[in-house]
Amino acid sequence: MIVDQAEIDALLAEAQGLAAEAADERASPKAPPPPPPPRAPLQTDDARLQRLLLIRVPVIVQLAARPMPISEVCALSVGAIIEFDKNVEEPLDLLVNDRPIGRGVCVKVGEYFGLRVTEICDRADRIRSLGRQRA
Repeated sequence: MIVDQAEIDALLAEAQGLAAEAADERASPKAPPPPPPPRAPLQTDDARLQRLLLIRVPVIVQLAARPMPISEVCALSVGAIIEFDKNVEEPLDLLVNDRPIGRGVCVKVGEYFGLRVTEICDRADRIRSLGRQRA
């Protein structure tokens, strides 16, 4: 399935509208809101939104980041060590589409690495993180 950027933007705008409506409903002072149900995937009968939910996006766990001059990058070799200003006890950043949506701690899952999510932004912020990158 090929989806062009215009269609993705339209679907994201629609999803953001749904998230805004849900946020407005939660913010209205009519009655105390019921306790939140367990997090579940968005459910809708709209086929276009269902297509949007199937799009794969990059999910990245970022250890740390730092700017480096190109001259230092060119001088890197096998065995080089790059130092970062981040303590090993600090949480790792969870990025979706190169935008932060949460944090967590590194865990071992069998012989692989994993991330135990300890903080996550609300659903509307996560939807906004999927939008077009700003220049």
